[in-house]
Amino acid sequence: MGKHKAYQTINPVDLARISQELIAKNKTAYKHLAAGIPIQQILDEIIPQLLRLYKGHVVEIVQFESDLSYINLAVLFDDSYTKEMHQAKMGKIYKTINSLNDKYGPATITVINCCYRDVKDPQKNSSYIYKACNGTVIWEKEKEEK
Repeated sequence: MGKHKAYQTINPVDLARISQELIAKNKTAYKHLAAGIPIQQILDEIIPQLLRLYKGHVVEIVQFESDLSYINLAVLFDDSYTKEMHQAKMGKIYKTINSLNDKYGPATITVINCCYRDVKDPQKNSSYIYKACNGTVIWEKEKEEK
């Protein structure tokens, strides 16, 4: 005989509550989009914060197109930036991003992190690297600093 799967039912009241929460979040996001989120204002706010968080390790910040959020950034860091350093900063990074999303609406900004060397290496392949390669550089470390 074939296998029978046991399906768990969802309480309709819980489903309605969750649905209403998502609708409210999306309405907030769409209101911000319709009002014209001040992209440059947000970039002017976040770029200095990211540079402070990553200290001198940022080589470039790239803006790219994606369905992740309204503003998508890739922070490209140098080889001296280690996994341990990044793990130590994760809480502050999330706090920074969440504060802007709370201020301007859900899904306003997303930040990904990539090693600059990996992005420039044609042998490397990932969706993040592809996005960073095809984006627009909006901040760049001065040439003598690289």
